[in-house]
Formats: sequence, C-alpha cells, structure tokens
Amino acid sequence: MKTPWCLLSVFLATAVVNVATAEDSLTLGFHAHNPNHIEAAARAGYAAIRLWDTGTDWSSIKPQREQWNFERIDAYLAASEKAHLKILWTLGSTPRWASARPNERCAYGLGCAAEPANIEDWRRYVRTVATTFRGRIECYEPWNEVSFPSDPIFRLPGTGGDPSQFFSGSVEAMVNLTRVAYEEIKQVDPQACVLSPSFHSSGNWAEKLDRFLAAGGGRYFDVVSQHFYFGEEPERIVPTIRAMKQVLAKHKLSHLPIWNSETGWPFLEQRPKWPKLSLEELVYAVTLRTYLLNRSEGVSRIYWYAWDNKGMGFFDTGTNIDFGSAAASAAIHLLDGVESASCEVNGLLWQCHVATRQKRFKVLWLSGNNVEPVLVTFKDKGIRWGRRPEVLPAGQKIALDGRPVIVEENY
Repeated sequence: MKTPWCLLSVFLATAVVNVATAEDSLTLGFHAHNPNHIEAAARAGYAAIRLWDTGTDWSSIKPQREQWNFERIDAYLAASEKAHLKILWTLGSTPRWASARPNERCAYGLGCAAEPANIEDWRRYVRTVATTFRGRIECYEPWNEVSFPSDPIFRLPGTGGDPSQFFSGSVEAMVNLTRVAYEEIKQVDPQACVLSPSFHSSGNWAEKLDRFLAAGGGRYFDVVSQHFYFGEEPERIVPTIRAMKQVLAKHKLSHLPIWNSETGWPFLEQRPKWPKLSLEELVYAVTLRTYLLNRSEGVSRIYWYAWDNKGMGFFDTGTNIDFGSAAASAAIHLLDGVESASCEVNGLLWQCHVATRQKRFKVLWLSGNNVEPVLVTFKDKGIRWGRRPEVLPAGQKIALDGRPVIVEENY
C-alpha cells in the first residue's frame, strides 16, 4: 500500500495518455429501443440519439420493393425533436427482396447482411430517405458494424467478425455503398453530415478500417464512426482507439472528428466481478470512466447502447426497476460543457484533468474490478458520488478505489 507522499510523487511521474481538444464540447448520446423512453433519457442529460435497432433500417422502412413504411421513423423523430436531440440515423440492413444473397443468414433473418444485388435500389432508398426527412436529420451512417468476412485477411475465426451479423460483402462493395450514400445525401441535404460505416468490434479492428480507406472509402464521409466496446473495463479501450488513430494518420485523415457511435456494458452481468461497489456506484464509475477516456483519446461524441436495453441499459426492462439512470445522469451532468480532457496513468492509478466552460477539476480512480484501496491525501476537497455524495475533506487520508473522486482544481 502506497503512503500519501509516495502517491503524490507518482502523480508527478505519470505518463500522459493523451490530450483532446475540439471545436465543440463533448456530446453524449444514447440508443433507445422504444421511442416512449426518449424523453426520460433526454431528461437525464443526453443530447443526441442514434437510430439503430429501432425498426428504422432499410428492411423495415421498405419491406417490399414498392412499399414504404415511415410509421416507426416518424415516431422516433417526433419524440427526438420534442426532446431537442441531435439525430443520427444508421442506414443499411438490406431487405431480402433487394439482397445479393437473399438466403444468407444475418442478424435479423435472411439476406440483410449482403449488399444489394442492384446498387440502384440502394440509391433510390437513400435518396428517398434524405429527401423525405431533409433538414430533420443531423447525420447519416451508411452501415452498422462492417465485418469483411470474405476478405482473405479476415477469414480466420475471430479476425473479422461473424459473417452472419451485419455485413457479409467485400471491402469494395462497402466503399461503393458509402460512395452512393454520400453522393445522394449531399445532393439532397448538403447540411447533413455523413459518417463512415462503423466497424465490427471483434478482431482486427484497425485493419478493417485500413482496408476500407485504402480502397478509397476515405473520400466519402465527414466523421469517423467506430464502436469502441471495451470488455472487462473502460481502460482497455485506450489502445484500440490509438490503433485506429494511427490508421487515420496513415491515410491523412487525422483532421476528421471521431465519434464512438456505439458502446455499452452489461452492468447486471458484470456486477458479481465488482463486489466492493454497489450497482449504482458501478454504473457511475463505468460510464464516467468511459466518457473521460474516450474524450482524452480524441473522441468528441459517444452514444451509449442502450438506455432501455435488457442487458446494457440502466433499468431492468422485465421488472422496470431503475438501478442506474440517476448514476448515469450524474456522470453526464458532471461533463456538461467539457471542452478538453487529459488523462494520465501509472500502474492502476488514473488521473484526468478536465476543463469545461465553467470550471476545471480532476478525476481520480484505480482501474481493476476488485482492486485494493490506496490511501491518498488531497490538498483540496474531494467529492465521491452517491445517492448521498461523500465529501472528502482536504488534508485527510482517502481510500481511493474504482469509484471516481472529483477534486476541483484551483488556479
């Protein structure tokens, strides 16, 4: 166990992980499986929504060649606009009638992971959507979690993602889909931004992006979209983000904004591995650490999956018992107006310096899901979140653990 003076010397010797600054403040978003839950998520502090797993994909909007169904998207847009949310709409999921491989298994039935047999069907779909909802959608994302399982590099198990999930085509096919989507959206609604397709989080993450950019895909998007899931704990995502940024630098695209368009964590499933934290404390610790580390690595927008997801949401959808929305909201509001974050690590000790439009503070915690506390003394007063916030007096020894401690910095 480190003594307080040892820990203070550690702070001076830590290595800087990264410093992120951007033109805009950090924006936090969410997913919702039910449009009736959008208002509650917005009240919690979320400012943006991503439409996926919402019944608004291509196969749902156009189930038959000559049939359009806008009922679901209308409900989501009405609720999102009422809550003043920025809207990101993820396109894709080919209807079986348009699929190049209509009998191929996919995440939502048959045919949906294949590219369309006729690219003109995709073009008409994108053009119709962009025209019908012009001015109401902030950004579009051409496809969800691309895998490239047909590419020889990604054929080994675990290297490219499950081919039965969201995209089973080639790199060239995805570049073509992205190009057409970009052309149609920009022609119809020039103010709307276009994201890159997001890439599947299993195996060879950076290599998949590299292949897509090398094939010319980098010309057809305004924002880099990635799904930075992290497994056991948020700190594990840092090397993944760095590897992706190296690929962007290789292709001279480092200037583009980076959005984490989907991330999440199964709180109830993981809770037994964190016996020293209550469920609410776990929600607060994981969400806050996730947001800070992403921001420190240059990510300017993060979408949590999902507000009302059975496994990764903030309440039990079976019993409707809310175990985490207050904790998530506290983490969100702490980061209101965040303009920069710089995180440092030494062993298990993490420290982030945060600047918002109104104040500056630092956040400290220990990584590891069952870590032994370390005694530390702060020269300024600290706060540890809880239903009743724990005030940590200046000059006294504090047992630091996986629960983030907030210390205001005086200048």
